[in-house]
Amino acid sequence: MAETSQKALQQQILIDDSNIPDWLLTEILQRLPVKHIFKFKCVSKRWFILISDPFFVRLYSTRINTSLSTSQPWNLLFRYLYEVRIVPSSMIDTRIALKQSQDFSSPGFSLNFLPYSKHDCPIKILASSNGLLLCCETFYWQKNYYICNPLIQQWIALPKPPKAIKSVAVGFICKDGHYEVIRFPTANYGPSNTLRLETFSSETGKWHCSIVNCPVLDYYIKTDSPVVHYNGSLHWLEFRHSKIITYDPHNGTNTGLHQMNLPDDKQSEHLSLLGVSRGRFRYFEVTDTCFGPRVLRVWVLSDYDAQRWCLEYRIKFSGSWIDEVNEFIPKDNFYIFPLALHPHEFDIVYLGYGGCLVSYNLGTRKLDVVHRNFYSHQLLAFVFSPWPTTIPQPFW
Repeated sequence: MAETSQKALQQQILIDDSNIPDWLLTEILQRLPVKHIFKFKCVSKRWFILISDPFFVRLYSTRINTSLSTSQPWNLLFRYLYEVRIVPSSMIDTRIALKQSQDFSSPGFSLNFLPYSKHDCPIKILASSNGLLLCCETFYWQKNYYICNPLIQQWIALPKPPKAIKSVAVGFICKDGHYEVIRFPTANYGPSNTLRLETFSSETGKWHCSIVNCPVLDYYIKTDSPVVHYNGSLHWLEFRHSKIITYDPHNGTNTGLHQMNLPDDKQSEHLSLLGVSRGRFRYFEVTDTCFGPRVLRVWVLSDYDAQRWCLEYRIKFSGSWIDEVNEFIPKDNFYIFPLALHPHEFDIVYLGYGGCLVSYNLGTRKLDVVHRNFYSHQLLAFVFSPWPTTIPQPFW
């Protein structure tokens, strides 16, 4: 009897917060980690109302931005694009590369909440936008797409695309509670300058197919380089002609794909990627040779309309760089892979080398090991909003 009374008293203490004024409860709740906030909506009707109030959302977002000096939380995610069954079982749920935020703590951060049956084959991360991820069960012959918020483990499945295509370039945009998925074939070998473009819109709940113009006849999209959403357009790296293919889904007067030029003095054909750092559009490459000196270059697009590039860094790796890390990195005959740009710091880039993921400071020339036994050469810099983006419930 005494034990039963004690449990009842504990429940009463946990549930009865009537003596706590709203302002004090708000002060307490806004100091909790963001991934826990949504769980606490279920505590009581009062907590649900407080947390759902737009005032609380603004207050929480302002506090996060102030404490982080306007730098939103982020991390590098393993995309696992090409892996089928070569990833060790211990790596299947490994998604984060950096241990820098309580909201990106492992094993709390995972995609195993998605309804994917092949647990020995990791789901593919295709793109991100405004704190949401676009994922697919397979990289080739994509048909089962998921949009999810991994912090609050909310997800929806999209209707299957109308046509089966072996390899597609995919774009993803989420803005103002509305999202779109864009896809088209990664290559065109024919003489036609048109292609089939498929767009899914959350407003209609359907896929829409259209025939659009393409400025490059026999293009080939570099699929291991993440699509970049910048200046209202999606950007894909095309390496057969060293161009950037762009698409603005909301440009009603000038539909179709367009092209941008890469820097004239670029040299690498394969070891390159696009990215955004502190709101600046950048191009990052490493000379694609495993013999002789390797050269790293980073350009910034100084004028978007004029497509004017400015070389920021040119670093020639030498024996001195190798000596700094000879404890764990082989010295000879290893490629250096450009993997990601830091979204908030101009000077920091991420490289793959000798089975390790490393960060490299372009200013100080300091190198640090981020992740050992690195199995994937595809990373995504995932930046999430101070207040989690919720996914509207589907009506289709």
